[in-house]
Amino acid sequence: MERIAIACIVSCLAMMYLPFAWIFLTAFWGVFFTVASLLALCLIRKKNQWGGVIISIIFSCCWCLFLIQQLITQAQYVQTLPKKQRAQIMIEKVLHQRDYQTAIALLKFSDQDENYRFYLSWQTPQQLAAGQSWLGEVTLKPLASRANFGGFQRQKWLYANHIVGYAVVKNAVLVADHPDLRERLLRHNLDLWQQQPQSELFLALGFGDKRFLSQETLQLFQQTGTAHLIAISGLHIGLVMLLGVALARSVQYFLPAHRITPFLPLLFGGMCALLYSYLADFSIPTVRAIIALIFLLWLRFFRGYLNWWQCYVRCIAIFVLLDPLILLSDSFWLSALAVLCLLIWNHLFPLSVCSVRGKKLHQFGKITYYILALIHLQIGLFLLFTPITLFFFSGFNFFNLWINLWIVPIFSFVLIPLILFSILTFDYFHSWALCQFIAQQCVEGLKIFKTGWHPVSELENLWISFIFLGLCLLWGMFCIRYAKYQRTKTDEHHWLPTSTLFRLEVSALVERTDFQTILKIIGMILGIMLWQLGFYYYQQYRTLWTLEMLDVGQGMSILIRQNGKGVLYDTAASWRGGSMAELEIIPYLQRQGIELEAIIVSHDDNDHSGGAEILLRYFPNATLITSSEKTYAGKTPEPCYQGVQWRWRDLNWQVIAPYKVEKTAKNHQSCVMLINDGKYKVLLTGDLDKTAELQYLEHFPTIDILQVAHHGSRTSTSTTFLQKTAPKIALISAGIGNQWHFPHQDIISRLRQFQVDTLVTATVGQIRLRFTKQGNIEVETARTSLQPWFKQLL
Repeated sequence: MERIAIACIVSCLAMMYLPFAWIFLTAFWGVFFTVASLLALCLIRKKNQWGGVIISIIFSCCWCLFLIQQLITQAQYVQTLPKKQRAQIMIEKVLHQRDYQTAIALLKFSDQDENYRFYLSWQTPQQLAAGQSWLGEVTLKPLASRANFGGFQRQKWLYANHIVGYAVVKNAVLVADHPDLRERLLRHNLDLWQQQPQSELFLALGFGDKRFLSQETLQLFQQTGTAHLIAISGLHIGLVMLLGVALARSVQYFLPAHRITPFLPLLFGGMCALLYSYLADFSIPTVRAIIALIFLLWLRFFRGYLNWWQCYVRCIAIFVLLDPLILLSDSFWLSALAVLCLLIWNHLFPLSVCSVRGKKLHQFGKITYYILALIHLQIGLFLLFTPITLFFFSGFNFFNLWINLWIVPIFSFVLIPLILFSILTFDYFHSWALCQFIAQQCVEGLKIFKTGWHPVSELENLWISFIFLGLCLLWGMFCIRYAKYQRTKTDEHHWLPTSTLFRLEVSALVERTDFQTILKIIGMILGIMLWQLGFYYYQQYRTLWTLEMLDVGQGMSILIRQNGKGVLYDTAASWRGGSMAELEIIPYLQRQGIELEAIIVSHDDNDHSGGAEILLRYFPNATLITSSEKTYAGKTPEPCYQGVQWRWRDLNWQVIAPYKVEKTAKNHQSCVMLINDGKYKVLLTGDLDKTAELQYLEHFPTIDILQVAHHGSRTSTSTTFLQKTAPKIALISAGIGNQWHFPHQDIISRLRQFQVDTLVTATVGQIRLRFTKQGNIEVETARTSLQPWFKQLL
């Protein structure tokens, strides 16, 4: 049965990562499924166990293919609809409701019977709530997102939530409001809590509603390694079940002995967990937890037995078959891998193999044993889950182990039960004030440890994970060698004296049949990491310097990097409450481990200068260079005007325009830079227009790489300019579906006329040009035809 479950998981995972072109190869899939079915029938007739495995593979592939095709077909159909539509809007879930409102909603168009799930940007003053039905005009946008190397894959998140498009609402009328019991309870508590401190935290813990959580609060929990506490998941559901079991067991003390049964507490605990899931609106993580809980209770009630691995694989297979798109969800992988780490740790290093002064730990009393068990689990998570945390969050907190040791028990056994008690009793016993006090103290305590957060680059991530897993492998190999050595001495039961106080029973570990198997798997992972490290250093060795045009939507930001240092040309846009620098540029610089030494702002338009303030706060030692007198973050800029030259690393920089510094630089006064490495020349033009191109025409040399001015607008990149510069590669920074329709088709045609290879961020995502020691230019893009279907533009 494990083979069938694993086959289902692997098959669905493989289908989720197919290239887009493979999804609709009807003839290929027809032949594949026919041949596989015939092979399965032959094996089944011969009573071969692999027949069932092949049948499960066929079923899983068909099911995944059907769901993917259905989702893509809906998304493609939405793109064919008129941009502005009259639609009925049914709110499913409110995602954010502070300075702006976003939600997931079902849209029904006047000429359609089918509902389509959209990501909604609500730009009206009315407050949204789940269960409402609105009628209004929506502006439809295609299902697409920015694509940068290693960045957040928004399209993947949208598909994982079965969303087929974006919609903007600026005018709507409420036509119906039918809240269910859970929504009415939420609104009642919202009225009571909204003006109270930490109210957003209580809504998240009590109802799984995170719409009011501020960016600062989310960042605090993420950077202290406690984000799992504010997302209702298996931890919370399991806790509530345990509390329900404990409550039912306490009631049984007052019953006659013949009426006491082990099933009643389990059933009551399951009902409590189900109630909590209902309060959390049966969110995807809570549904997963409930399914796993039902599966385990079913085993218990019918006296079935499965070991930890069999239970785990079957649960994952059930999740995947119920919704294969769950494999695109980061939260699913974080939950699944966290549980796997705990199971492996508890299986290979249980507390039963430890003793203190010759006594097993359970002999010191239940409370002591439970405290030691909590510490034991947190140590296991710290050792095994840290590499996973680094992969998903690109950073870790030095105090993570200590933080979780004190905050997890407080949240689990004090705060969450009190919040639920307050909700269910309508705060009749005034427990709300105590909740506020505890939550406030926890948040203040977390703020102390926030400074321990350390963002890591991809290279640091590899090295830290390699060292962690390497230590685990060395420890396992030592245990095996030590156990073999002791067997040659005597047949007695031996212990490894780690100190005079604490002892570890080695033979109990090594004799486990899967101990060496897991060590072999760790060894394979280490081999893959070693290959990645070797490839990284090989790329570093053969690369002289790199130019990267980041995908920052309708704006621009170009990074020139060499030997871990960088110069940034333009900083993309900003808006009230955020900037593209915070969303894309700074995370990318941190992932790559790059320190900015200079920031060049071509001109003062927001889509080029919006992120300068925040970037200068992150990199206060960076030199600011602009063609205007405007200051950013209080830093006086170095002037950018014609004739200025300098050498940075192995590159020569020359300013071609403007003639003089302006008070405020406009498009035609952009700081135009020529970069020369001795073989290749790169021209960065900002938003230079045709008039300015002609004005500085005599100063432009023949170049190899051109940053097309003004995002491909018709006001720039004249025929005369292209004749003079004769570029081989043109880079255009433009946002997907932007309102100006950049780059303009006239510019694309003109570049083709001059046989210029043109790359547009709206189409290919981030663009990376690698200048090698062999004298070549290697082009990489974040979006390619061979990547999984969920990364492609429709």
